[in-house]
Amino acid sequence: MRYLVCVLLFSCSLFAQTPAEAPAPQPSGVATGVFYVDGIAYQYASGNDHTVVAAAHSVINHKFLAVKVRVYNAGQRSVTVKPEAIMLEDAVAGHAVAAIPGAELARRMRKSYNMVRFGVNAAAGSNTPDTPITSEMASPEFLQMMRAMAARAHSSGGTSNSMLYTDTPGALESDEDTASPAECDVVCRLRTREGQGADALAQLQRQNSPDFVEQCALLANTVPPRANVAGVLYFPLGKLAESAAAANNGRKGRLVRVTVPLGGESYQFVLPVD
Repeated sequence: MRYLVCVLLFSCSLFAQTPAEAPAPQPSGVATGVFYVDGIAYQYASGNDHTVVAAAHSVINHKFLAVKVRVYNAGQRSVTVKPEAIMLEDAVAGHAVAAIPGAELARRMRKSYNMVRFGVNAAAGSNTPDTPITSEMASPEFLQMMRAMAARAHSSGGTSNSMLYTDTPGALESDEDTASPAECDVVCRLRTREGQGADALAQLQRQNSPDFVEQCALLANTVPPRANVAGVLYFPLGKLAESAAAANNGRKGRLVRVTVPLGGESYQFVLPVD
């Protein structure tokens, strides 16, 4: 009996010294949902202090998978986003897939024997879209200037002499401009933000320059309170398996599981690959 007690005490001391590694805690009270931008399904998960939005699509001649991630920081402290900490798993085959840094993918695309294979735009930067006009850029003066340009073009029958014109400052203001905007819920705000300007996932499905591919990449960043950061992670599409049922029906059946660790919590998404 004394021997049995000693064994039990020794075993307990071993377990106390080598505790099992606990899984990453999930945010409490997470709200989730789906919305669409340019036909691409975006998923979001909103916790106490952070909201993460994610979407996936095949790009660059269907040779790679692009996963777009946006992180909103609604907390009181800054949070650091580390691309190397974001994990992608093939949900069909059940194995992890390593990301390819945007700079490395751009370097491969610049090689002459990969130009046709990856559908590279030889004129570097020629396919880079203009910088979108966001709400942060749209000052009252800027908006008034744009309205003046539109009014001048309309009054001249569609022709323009490249001049801005308005009789009286503020004359272009209307009741529609001063009316209070309609109430916009969380999904509405998230969809509006992703729809501003040209969406990176939609652009990357076309012929692009290596510079544009590199510019879209998600980089390590510290997000201050009430700010957000976004970017794209690249993965080799050939590393993803297709489900047998989907393959028999002539459809692509790839699924990926994306895990975004953030501020001691973990946000997870299961995304279809188009």
